[in-house]
This record gives sequence, C-alpha cells and structure tokens, in this order.
Amino acid sequence: MIPHKKEILVQLIRMFNGPNFLENTRQIFHEHRQDKQGLKEIAVCRALAMSIFGLALERDDGKEPLDQCTQRALEREKPSLPPLTVLHCACNGCRASHIHVTDLCQNCTKKPCLAACRFNAISNDGKRSIIDTKNCKKCSACLRACPYGAIVKTIVPCENACPIDAIAKDEKGHAVIDFAKCIGCGKCMAACPFESIQVRSQIIDVLRAIKSKKKVIALMAPALLGQFKCSAEQLHTAMKKIGFSFVYEVAIGAESTSFHEAKDLEERLARGEKFMTTSCCAAYNNLVKKHIPELEPFVSSSGTPLFYTAEYVREKHGDGVLVFISPCLAKYEEVFANKKVDFVLSCEEIEALLEAFSIIPGECEEEAFPYQTAQEAREFATSGGVSRAVQSVLDPNGKEVTFTPINGLDREVVKDLKRFAKARECERGTVLEVMSCQGGCIGGGLVCCPVATALRQVKNYGEKGLPLSDKKPENA
Repeated sequence: MIPHKKEILVQLIRMFNGPNFLENTRQIFHEHRQDKQGLKEIAVCRALAMSIFGLALERDDGKEPLDQCTQRALEREKPSLPPLTVLHCACNGCRASHIHVTDLCQNCTKKPCLAACRFNAISNDGKRSIIDTKNCKKCSACLRACPYGAIVKTIVPCENACPIDAIAKDEKGHAVIDFAKCIGCGKCMAACPFESIQVRSQIIDVLRAIKSKKKVIALMAPALLGQFKCSAEQLHTAMKKIGFSFVYEVAIGAESTSFHEAKDLEERLARGEKFMTTSCCAAYNNLVKKHIPELEPFVSSSGTPLFYTAEYVREKHGDGVLVFISPCLAKYEEVFANKKVDFVLSCEEIEALLEAFSIIPGECEEEAFPYQTAQEAREFATSGGVSRAVQSVLDPNGKEVTFTPINGLDREVVKDLKRFAKARECERGTVLEVMSCQGGCIGGGLVCCPVATALRQVKNYGEKGLPLSDKKPENA
C-alpha cells in the first residue's frame, strides 16, 4: 500500500535528526515487495521523498539513488522555483475530460440535445443520442438541455480546479503544468486524489539551519493559528520546541498593510478613481501579473503582511534565518523574490514536525508573543478579514466606501476581473478583496485543518486582540 506523503515526511524528519541520514535514506523503502505493485509503491515513495527534499521530478528518470538525491538537497545554497512538481509515477493518467451520453437516454422525440448543439457534435442512431468527441467543444449546452440528466461531463480533477487552464495532459496522459501560466493557487494539488502534484519542500533546508545552531526565526501566517487544537500561546511554545529561536505572528505586518491600504484607497478616491483591489493574496497578484496586466493600476500598492513583518523582524534581529509558515503555495514565489525571508514551510510540514518530535501543542505551556497584534490583523486569513481591517482605519469623514470580498478564484471570477479592468470600474463595490481560496487563507492549499474549524479558532483568537483603530499607523 502506498503511504501518504505525511507518513514519509515524518519518517524523514526523524531520520534527519538521527545518525547516518544518507545511509538510511538509501534503505528507506527496502521493505516493499518486488512484484509489479511493490515496484510502483517504491517508485511513488521515492518520488514523494524527492519532493520532500525539494527536488523537481519533471526530468527524473527514476535511476538516481535516493541518497544521491538527498546529497544534492543538502548541498544546495537556496531552493529554486517553480514550487510545484508532478509525480508521473503517481498520476492516475485520467482519461481526458469529455461529455458523453449515458444509458439513461430516453431517445425522446424532440431531441433537445441535438437542437442545443451548435457544433453538429450530436447525432441519433434511432435508439439513443451519440456525441462525436472530435466535434464536441465541451460547452455543456446538450448537458443542460437534456430533461433526463442523461448527458454527463466527466472531469479531470486537477484540470477542472485550475482557474486559468495552466494544467493539461501529455501524450501519456500524465498531468503537465505550464509554469508560465501557473499562478500558484495550489488548487490542482488540493484536487488531485492521488497526491501526484506536490510542493518542492524546503524542510531539509530549515532542519539543516536548526541543526547547525543558527538563529532560526518563524514567521507564522495568521491562518496557522487555526490549524491546531491549542491556544496561540501554546503553539508559540510548541514552535520553539521544534527549534525556532523566535516566533512572530505575520499579523504584525497585517496591521501595517491595513493602514497602507486605507491610505492608498483614500488617495485614489481623491483622484477620482472608481475602485481598488487588495494586494495581500499572492496567487491573485500572480494572476494580475501573468494574465490581467491591465488590472495592475487598480491593485493596491501596499506591501503584503509578510513584507512588513519581515522588515520588522530584520530590523529587530538583524541576522538570522527567517522562515515563513504558509497556508499558501503562491507565497513560495513571493518569498523567493523577498531577500529578507529565507525559506517557506507549509502548515502540513509544521504538523509533521510536531508529530516527528512527539510535541502535542495542546499540552504545552502558554508563552505570550513578543508583539501583541490587533483583532482585525489576526483575522486577515479569513474571507472578508482584510476588508474589515481596512474599513476600521479609514477616515470616518471620508467618501462612502463599499467592500466586496471575492471568496475564491475560478474561471468566472477571472472573466469578471478582466471585465472590470477593461471598463475601469466595478459594479460590485469600491474595494474588491480578492482571495484565491474559498474561506480565505484558512482554505489554502497547504493547510491541514477544515475551513470551518480554522475559522472558529481564528475568530476566537482574534476577539482577544485590541481593536486595530486603537493602534497608530507609525507603530503598526
């Protein structure tokens, strides 16, 4: 049976902190059977291990010994992009998405499916309707027209999840990502039921820094506070037990982002501009850069919460290795471009570290954070959270402003955004808070907790913070 990625991740973390790491990685999968199924298990386990070592699988021939792959990971100076890789040995090779007529077809007299098709892709053999896949454009008009629901569309999960058609199949039926198009939303990775799309992890780089006794500082995204059954203060202690010297909330930077976006909005309105979008979501920023550059003038010029938090921590500590704990795949590109942040770990990887070190956050003592963040900043990770934060610090005597959260990117949302950019105005509101993931960052592709549970925990923690309006911009 092929193990889940987390099982291998925990095993490799424990091995890294023990003796003979390279030798042990060579032997890690020897217990698998040598029949056809056993060899597939070995191939998938090896590929998962390589992704954990941060290596790309696209050009891997499967012949390089795993300990040599490990050595390459240990010798690199810095991780590289892109952050995703596809494990072809794990990919199911799904049949391409198609529309077909099922046995439920009643061969009705009116033939509404034939009438609905504009591409002459449907015929009838006297017993049932038949779809010619060569002519079919997958528009789903016939599907909607059938009164019996006898026509269905079979989807490919990863392709169907991608809002900008950046993933397709090669000649062998394996998933291939077009990284020139990819915005890093991680929806394909979350949708794949075979775990064949993986993050190229940076956990080895972080473990190496901790083991070498460097000052390793964790920057925790607000979403992380909703991922574990414990208080924020207990999670602070648990993170230090992992080996982090200091732990800061990225909500620190969210305070700064709120004030900057409020000021930016007020200046835009004074110039007569019709609308503005937020700039916190890295996947949305990638979408604008790669696919809707005409929307860029309407995106807030504010830095992200991570940007301002990294500035704050660097000013306070100077040196040290800064590690951003992210719920979001797109942040890997943002970190790569930010010289003040060194590495990224996912919420899932923090969960694996805690398990590997036998740390139960809910049983840890509570330790207060060195900086007490505001309620609205703590809730940045939720859909509508950015809007509430910006609204709370706007000039109450200024122009009337309406906020509209866009709760998740899909193809229809992308079309709307292109339309707003072309028209240079937006009927949905003055400020669009665009979040790539449903629920906000707490629904990101790298989280390990259901959105409803995370939302409840983040809200509870947020309510313990002071109002953002009580803080001064120069101190945020």
